[in-house]
Amino acid sequence: MASNAFRFDEVWEIPEARPGEVWDVLADAQLLPLWWGDVYKEVVKLTPGDSPVVGAQARARARGFLPYELNFILEAVELEPGKVVAVKTSGDFDGHWRAVLKPSGSGTHVDLTWQVLVERPILKFFAPLLRPAFAWNHRWTTPRGEAGLRRYLSERKAKAA
Repeated sequence: MASNAFRFDEVWEIPEARPGEVWDVLADAQLLPLWWGDVYKEVVKLTPGDSPVVGAQARARARGFLPYELNFILEAVELEPGKVVAVKTSGDFDGHWRAVLKPSGSGTHVDLTWQVLVERPILKFFAPLLRPAFAWNHRWTTPRGEAGLRRYLSERKAKAA
C-alpha cells in the first residue's frame, strides 16, 4: 500500500434511530457541520435541489486534531434509502466513503469503510514519515462523528415530539 493510501473500517451503533432516520442525515452533506462540527467546519452545496441524489456535490472544509485543514468535494455515488450512503471525494484527498446501515434492535448498526489517498502536496510528501499521525488523527475524528450523530438524532427526535 502506498504511504499516502489509507483504509479505515469502522462500526457505529446508533441507538433509538431507525436506519431511515440515520440515512436521512448521512445522505445530506449540508448537515455534516451540525452533527460532526468538531471535524466538518463548512459544507457548501454545489448542486441545486433539496433531496439527496447520485451525482450531487458539495464543497467541504474539515480538520481533525492535527493543525491542518482539508478542502475537498463530496459527490454522492450510491444512495439506497435506509441502506447505503456512499460518496467519493476529490481535492486534498481522493477517496471513497461508504456506510451500510442495518436495523439493530431499536437502533441502527452502521458499517463504515473509508479508503483515501492523501493528495495535498505537502501532506503527500510527508506521508511516509507521518503515516501513524495521520491514522491517529482519523481515529480521533471517528468517535466524534458517532457521538455527534447520536446527539443530533436524539435532539431532532426530541424537537419533533
